[in-house]
Amino acid sequence: MERPPSILLVGLGGAGCSIVARLAARLPPEIGVALIDTDTRSFQQLPGATVVQIGRAQTRGMGTGGEAALGSASAESDEAALRRIFTGVPIVVMVTGLGGGTGSGAAAVVAGYAAEVGATVLTFATMPFSHEGERRQRQANEATGVLGLKCHGLVVVHNDLLLQQVATDAPLSESFAAADAWVGGALRALAGAFTPGALVAADPAALRSILANPGSPTLFAFGVGTGEGAAMKAARAASECPLAHGPSSVTKVASLFVHVTGGPTLTTTAAFEAVAAVRTRFGGETSTIVCARVNPDLGDRIEVSVLGASLPAPKSPAKAKKGAKAGDPSQPMFEFATEEAMRRGLFGGTPMTFIDGQDIDVPTYIRKAVRLPASP
Repeated sequence: MERPPSILLVGLGGAGCSIVARLAARLPPEIGVALIDTDTRSFQQLPGATVVQIGRAQTRGMGTGGEAALGSASAESDEAALRRIFTGVPIVVMVTGLGGGTGSGAAAVVAGYAAEVGATVLTFATMPFSHEGERRQRQANEATGVLGLKCHGLVVVHNDLLLQQVATDAPLSESFAAADAWVGGALRALAGAFTPGALVAADPAALRSILANPGSPTLFAFGVGTGEGAAMKAARAASECPLAHGPSSVTKVASLFVHVTGGPTLTTTAAFEAVAAVRTRFGGETSTIVCARVNPDLGDRIEVSVLGASLPAPKSPAKAKKGAKAGDPSQPMFEFATEEAMRRGLFGGTPMTFIDGQDIDVPTYIRKAVRLPASP
């Protein structure tokens, strides 16, 4: 019987399948690939990959038309097939786009099935551009709150922030290349813990312990450095990674996994200097797991990937509503801040104000993709 992969990369929905298809050719052998969607056209992007077509009866092989309820029902209708591909896999990395029907509706269901069969689930979820309209924004925000409770770690990638990574006249494909680089960096770092021959080895069990609890506030950052002092350059680049500074980003965490990869000139000293710089920026006081690996193909390039999490923080019991009984399930013991509230600040609890297709309560530098100067 074929042994399950150490890490399973899952593309869910149209956006998720597209990202995974672009990454597949550059993945290490320890990573398996699966595509999940209602629309059979998504599977044509990566022939030979493991595919799960969900919702045959609901969509007849087409998309969900932006209906999250249909996406959820489609995933539930193929529970057995989904549980089967996750069984025996230690780590599942799911990539999906929120705002549409399949990602928004099915992501939490799929993550829940993977977690229930024993996998540690890390999800990268892209959020719609501000100009995509109020309905998609609201649907994505609602999906984020539900998904965060089902997976062990959730990294939100704002499409608006991708525009800040390239020149204003650059093609859109260059913006999405930044997201590919971030997710690819995370996958190489995770795979490093399962591959023998590291300069500094990491225990895979300890790595999984960082994301031990569903709903953990999660941090991810990725940076690259070249030439003299490349390790410290990469550590600084990771500290300035937009994923660590975007709306709703976590700034400090209790536990960290830091992966340093470089060419033949990478030394243990340089690797641990980079780790120290990362700890200064992101925390890791409870535990810090370090993995360093030499890859001759990198030459003078060094990559630093950072994954961190803290235990979900319980909130004090909410005041009971008048007439509510003790233990009433409608009275939550804790709750997570919604993506909408975090992204829109003081306007989080108010109706969105759309002018010319843009939510003008979102900070202007995000809506207009203004690149902020790097910190000195």
